[in-house]
Amino acid sequence: MFGPYLHNTALLPGVSIAPQLQWQLFEGWSYSSIIVAIGLLRAWRWARLAYVVQGGLGFVLILFANRHAHGPLMVQLFFSLPFLVLFTWLLCRKDAIHYFAAVKSSRARRSLRGRLGAFLYVLAAVFAFWSLNAIVLGITEIYPKSLHRDKLTFLALPVILVAEWVGKTPGALSRAVILATAFAAYLMQMFLYKVFSEYAGQMGPSLWQLRNWAVGVTAAAMMLAYLQWRRGRSH
Repeated sequence: MFGPYLHNTALLPGVSIAPQLQWQLFEGWSYSSIIVAIGLLRAWRWARLAYVVQGGLGFVLILFANRHAHGPLMVQLFFSLPFLVLFTWLLCRKDAIHYFAAVKSSRARRSLRGRLGAFLYVLAAVFAFWSLNAIVLGITEIYPKSLHRDKLTFLALPVILVAEWVGKTPGALSRAVILATAFAAYLMQMFLYKVFSEYAGQMGPSLWQLRNWAVGVTAAAMMLAYLQWRRGRSH
């Protein structure tokens, strides 16, 4: 995605780690994230702990890499740590605990429709994440033609609706709340970091696109959470 910047420009300028090694560490962390994500989706019990450990190692790496640059370090931790706590809380909710505690042999085998619905839901979430990363990472400043790639996120909505119709599994509102909350936390974290940190490049138009998405998705998450609360009270 970063083309000529890859391996030539340091992710953390001023750090005594070669730019190429910085990118290799970043790539390795990204690959491990895929493994942990698969573990979470498959409800493997080690995945929840692995997520927390991976987040902790990420902070250790930041501490090590920024030991001579206390300014950006404190800003990164200030905005990152609360959201790691939030995502960890999502994994410790009652429904999540029940999901991971279930004995594998006792799980009812999903029907073909159920598996297809789950696949489409995950596909929509990954596609939305890919679309929004153009503004989150500032790729739009490197490749101006991708300036409006974030609008492709809306294509994920009909896919989610089809996934829910195909899967026909209970808990659609709960899934929507978790998905919206995760995206809202991620987008708001990145926007606030870019606004308040002098070390984060102000990415021109993409910064305001990021603001609009952060506010919009946060509002949607709050509305969905309210609907879920109302439904819980009615029952």
